[in-house]
Amino acid sequence: MNAARGTEIELNGSSQLRRGLRTLELLALEPRSAAELARALGVNRSTGLRILEELEATGYVNRDAATKRYSSLPERLYALVASHDDHWDWFERVQPALLGLRDRFGEACMHAVPANGSMVYLGFFPSTQMIAVREELGTVRPMHSSALGKAYLSALEAKALDRELGRLSYVGGTSKAPQGPIELRAQVDEARSRGYAFDVEETFDGVVCVAAPVRVGGLLVGAGGISGPASRLPLERLEEIGVALARRLQVFERSA
Repeated sequence: MNAARGTEIELNGSSQLRRGLRTLELLALEPRSAAELARALGVNRSTGLRILEELEATGYVNRDAATKRYSSLPERLYALVASHDDHWDWFERVQPALLGLRDRFGEACMHAVPANGSMVYLGFFPSTQMIAVREELGTVRPMHSSALGKAYLSALEAKALDRELGRLSYVGGTSKAPQGPIELRAQVDEARSRGYAFDVEETFDGVVCVAAPVRVGGLLVGAGGISGPASRLPLERLEEIGVALARRLQVFERSA
C-alpha cells in the first residue's frame, strides 16, 4: 500500500468515526429517520442509513418499527462510561438514593447526564401520585431551562462554565426560561450558593423541578432531581425538597 492510499483510508476512517459520534449526539436530542439524520450530517441518505445500521448492529441505537425513526440507547452508552474505575458504581449509589427520595416525597425522581447542550435521563422513578409527571429513560431536556441542567452547571469550574454557557443555543423551554448566558449565569450562581437549582415552569407550563449536582468519588456525574405539578409543589416545598436532595446526594462525595 502506498503512502497516499494509506492517508486516504486513515482520513476516511476518521471521518466515519466523527459521523458516528455526531449521530449519537443528534439521537440523544430526539429520534430521527435516516433521511433526517443524513440532512443533519450533510451526507446522502444511503450514508446516513449505513451509519445507523452499524450503530444498531452494535446495540447503540434502536429503530422503532412503527415510526421508522432511530433513537439512542442510554443504557448502552452508560456501560461505556460506567466501566471507568472512578465511577463504575454510579447506579449502585445514585439510583437507590433517588428511589428513597421518591418514596419520601412521593414525586418523580430522575438522574441525568449532560449531552450536547442537553440533559439526558439515565434513571427515572415515577411518582406515586395519581396526577404526576410521566417521563422515561432517554428523555432529553434543554440544559438552560431545566433544574437538572442548572444544577450540573453550578458544579463546574469557572472556565468550564464559561465554555458551556457560550455553547448553549438557549432554544426550547417556555418564555420563563433564561434567554441567554447572562441570565442563566445569574441562576447558576444562585444554585451554587444554595446547593440546588430550580425549574419553575421553565421547561413546561405547570411543571416544576428542583435538582442538585451528583458527584461520585469527586467526579461530577450529572444531576439528580425531583419534579412534579406546580399546583402541588409551591416554592417553599421545592426548597424543602432541595435541601434534602442536596444533602442526600452529597453522601457519595464523602463515602467514596
